[in-house]
Amino acid sequence: MSRLDVADYLEGRADGWNLPIDHWSPSSLDMLHRCPYQWQQRYLKGRKERPGESTTTGTAVHKSIEGNFRQKIASKTDLPLLEVLDRYSEQIFPQTVLDEQEKNGEEVLWDTSPDAARARGRLMLGEYHHAIAPRVQPEGVELNVSVDLGLAVPVWGRADVDRASSVIDVKTGKQATKKPKEGWRIQAAIYGKARNKPVEFHSVSATVKTNRVTVVTPLEEEALLVNPTQFEQAELERTIRSLSAWACFLMDMYGPDEPWPTTGRFHTWACDYCGFRAGCPAWRTS
Repeated sequence: MSRLDVADYLEGRADGWNLPIDHWSPSSLDMLHRCPYQWQQRYLKGRKERPGESTTTGTAVHKSIEGNFRQKIASKTDLPLLEVLDRYSEQIFPQTVLDEQEKNGEEVLWDTSPDAARARGRLMLGEYHHAIAPRVQPEGVELNVSVDLGLAVPVWGRADVDRASSVIDVKTGKQATKKPKEGWRIQAAIYGKARNKPVEFHSVSATVKTNRVTVVTPLEEEALLVNPTQFEQAELERTIRSLSAWACFLMDMYGPDEPWPTTGRFHTWACDYCGFRAGCPAWRTS
């Protein structure tokens, strides 16, 4: 392929598209922004990262929240707390562990232990179900959304909860988050445009040492409600288009096999949680 100027990609020329993917997602765009090398390993080479404790526990909590909200669309009533917690502990958590291991081909890397992680997730789920679920009336859950941003491929997303006034995305972790992280704004741009609604983030966390649970929503921290102005939305979309153009430019410059830039090395935490650190040029010692 002949070398092209970066302007070719930014102007959206058809011959500038050279990536073997059929869509972008908020998570893939966020990974590209964080570290092109990590994105290359995951999306060009198809490498899988070993599933971690936080991701596995968070997925199980999400599935439990989804199960309650899915039936609530018609029933208008939350399931009993004990029923939700027992199903999480006895069915959803163990099945999620098996699913993650099968999908990635490796066992979960536990920071603590499976029992400790299950207990921590149970506490997060219990607090969210008790304090937050009663004030949410869902119209849809795990909603597939797609938007056309003028790229060669669409941008797809999967919204946790859709309701009349907003789209809700639930975030789980080991510490509370009181304002949107960088990648969350990409999600907000996609979900908000697709549903024409503001996006609110719910942070549900439990510390490892004490299992102290904290739930933060826009009612506690206004910053967690993301409702871009017309001009902010336009800039978010321009940034997403630029990220796509950057990936095409890097593909043209390095191809699929030569290592892409390792900007994760300059990120505050990216390398600590990257499953491709072994073999990364940024960490070579000889």
